[in-house]
Amino acid sequence: MKKILYAVMILLFGISTGCSKYLDSEPLSFTSIANFYKDQNDAEAALTGCYGLLQDSYSVNGRTGVFLIADVGTDEIIGNPYSTPDAEANMDQFLFGRVVKSNLTIKNLWAKVYSGLYSINLLLSQIDKIDMPESRKMQIKAEARFLRGWHYYYMGMIYGGVPVFNSIPHDLKQKRNTLEEVMKQSIDDLQFAYDNLPDEKLINSGRASKWAAGGYLAKLYCYIASCKKYDTGKGLNFPLNSFDWVDINDSYAKADALSQNIINKSGLNLTADYRLLFCEGSVNKQKEEILFSLTPSPQKKIGFALNFYLLPAGSYGGGWGTCRPTQELYSRYDSLYDARANWVVGGLGTEPVTETIDNQVYYQPSKLKLVNGEAVDGDYCGNKFRLLKTEAKHDDVYYGNYPLLRLADIMLLHAEAVAHINGDAAGREVLKVVRSRALIKSRSTDVGKLQTAYRKTDFVEELLDERSRELCFEQQRKFDLVRFNRYQSTIKAISTTRGVWNRNGAIQLVDNVTDTKIWSPIPEEDEIINPNLKPNNPGY
Repeated sequence: MKKILYAVMILLFGISTGCSKYLDSEPLSFTSIANFYKDQNDAEAALTGCYGLLQDSYSVNGRTGVFLIADVGTDEIIGNPYSTPDAEANMDQFLFGRVVKSNLTIKNLWAKVYSGLYSINLLLSQIDKIDMPESRKMQIKAEARFLRGWHYYYMGMIYGGVPVFNSIPHDLKQKRNTLEEVMKQSIDDLQFAYDNLPDEKLINSGRASKWAAGGYLAKLYCYIASCKKYDTGKGLNFPLNSFDWVDINDSYAKADALSQNIINKSGLNLTADYRLLFCEGSVNKQKEEILFSLTPSPQKKIGFALNFYLLPAGSYGGGWGTCRPTQELYSRYDSLYDARANWVVGGLGTEPVTETIDNQVYYQPSKLKLVNGEAVDGDYCGNKFRLLKTEAKHDDVYYGNYPLLRLADIMLLHAEAVAHINGDAAGREVLKVVRSRALIKSRSTDVGKLQTAYRKTDFVEELLDERSRELCFEQQRKFDLVRFNRYQSTIKAISTTRGVWNRNGAIQLVDNVTDTKIWSPIPEEDEIINPNLKPNNPGY
């Protein structure tokens, strides 16, 4: 009970200091909170609370946050805002490419993240005062710094330059740090975690590990290297978010070394059956590949965001079909040889047809009704995640591991780094490993069929297509398009006539998207309370 009490106190304190409505006053004195840190149990409870706040940061209110920002309104997903509780999300702004700085998702995410950061910094400020084994103390420090680095990694990608805090109390009038300073703080934290967390195979993918820290470091290095290489944001003439400081070759070399080390030494493998990564009842199989995940429970639900577009829509799938895949996404797959095609994208779950996967029973979505390779009325559904068939329906909760970082992503990052260092042909050899898992073996054992079908003269286009095939709906797409400087051009190329479930939404998205939207705005409410956050990002 004591541990639960402390975790709740830390959680509530973090929220009270992070929410925008409190930013016009000094934070509550943390002296009384600090007095809770008496022994190892208190530190463990505080760390658990920080993990809970990470989930709040990623999935604000269980429905928005990174789910909306990174997926909705890209060339993977078109949606229908009129079936969405707009008061909680302002989803229409993401769907139509017209996010403004008063957007509720943008505001709430900012508040949740800084709530989490305060709690993390509070823990780090107190941990050395506790009498406990030094080895565990160091591990708690490393886990906390992993979480801090994780937060700044996402803040940099979403907002660009933001205030950086690595001690308490937070200065509520601090100006924005540069994007360089944000990302270097993330690198410093993740490197500390990588160097100090145990070198062992993952046991619980919902907790920080050496390999998760290394994975996010590799992602960050690829992110900044590609942004510099392809001039992301260059035309906006906004020095705060400049990538001029990045050494492309050094960053890719570090990403190459990190990804290779994870592939060779982590003990992780690509789960043989791709489907099991997204089946609720296959938690043990998911741990074979997942480096870091959200691990939902009745107290911490990952539900509504899945309902929007990740679960099969209809009475026997659990999803709402609020957001639907695009023709562009489905057309990327060779549906004859690629097992991912008809698993990720399919029809409605309107019939009580079941299938058994890994000795568990799931409802099976309807097969797509295609005419000339196009779904009738654009009626594609995102079917990537599956709920168990149970007597008591629980479609507001997914109890599997929700992957935030998988080994397949590390391999794709490795392909990117290798291509930069050794050439495109070497990069394609790495892509072959991921495609080999996707190959429908009953039709062919020759992965060359997918290598040939997916080959592009432009390796970046080929890589982006492969990342979309493998990682679609896993909150990657916008960040990938932005870092290769293909955000506006890719969205502009979305068809507004073929395979579009919401034609009006597609037209508005295509018409409204500009490169000024590669970063989200600093929330208007916070900008008013703290004028030092100005200037806002270009276009806002």
